Amino acid sequence: MASAPSFPHLPHKWRHGSLVRPRDFIRYYFPRLRGPRRCVLLWSAPVLRELVEETGARPLGGLAGTFVVPPRARSVGVGLPRGIGAPATISYCEELAALGAREFVGVGFAGALSSELAPGDLVVCDGAVRDEGTSHHYAPAHVAATPSPSLTAWVRGVLESAGLPYREGPSWTTDAPYRETRVELRRYRSEGVLTVDMEASALFVFARARRVRAASVFVISDVLEESGWKPHFHRMRPRLAEITRALLRAGSTAPGGRAARVGTARAGSRGVARPRSPRGAGRSRDRS
Repeated sequence: MASAPSFPHLPHKWRHGSLVRPRDFIRYYFPRLRGPRRCVLLWSAPVLRELVEETGARPLGGLAGTFVVPPRARSVGVGLPRGIGAPATISYCEELAALGAREFVGVGFAGALSSELAPGDLVVCDGAVRDEGTSHHYAPAHVAATPSPSLTAWVRGVLESAGLPYREGPSWTTDAPYRETRVELRRYRSEGVLTVDMEASALFVFARARRVRAASVFVISDVLEESGWKPHFHRMRPRLAEITRALLRAGSTAPGGRAARVGTARAGSRGVARPRSPRGAGRSRDRS
């Protein structure tokens, strides 16, 4: 008789060290490379190209899709993970952390679950349902996926200074965008979850495990309703660029007003929906 399934397949694997460590990978491929302390994660290649040209950002060594803005010692990085979803994003963050990053701000698209949200609205994520697989390799299922309070406060401050109104609340993070169902929509709406994305919960749990800080802000790019799905992705690119531009301009100021330094080696207030299954931002499909 088959045993009850578990995920990960080996229970309690987070208690054990990794054979392949990010710092060993970086030492092998980029032995002299150092990165910025704060990194903005952006899952839209067109927006990244626009901002790199606009700011004169320089590439970060051989790490493809990663740039330093502005090109001086006190800098912020902006990078395009090598794919959408939690696995690609967290692998990328592991490498950035090994290069010195200590703060990660995800800026991406998310789908609206709440009927009070419309395309183009901004949502600062204050927690996430862990319905993806990657985070469960870093922490047990009962660990809440919450962002850094101080970094989230910094993001809120940047948006307010830029005159960009926002909502704040939790997101549902999933690995399976084509398996979002009506029953899940009803459940998460009833629990006060505002959005659905593909990275936030893994980013928050990764940050907790690696003792770094993470925050996420979303642009509503599509709407989930019981009658179906309404996409607005391509119309939202200017909005995504607007937010990222504001964060990059403010990026050399750390939470609490200190200048961000280049590294050398390596909460939310609302009720966060806790995962009830053994599996637990943006909804970033815009990579054209």
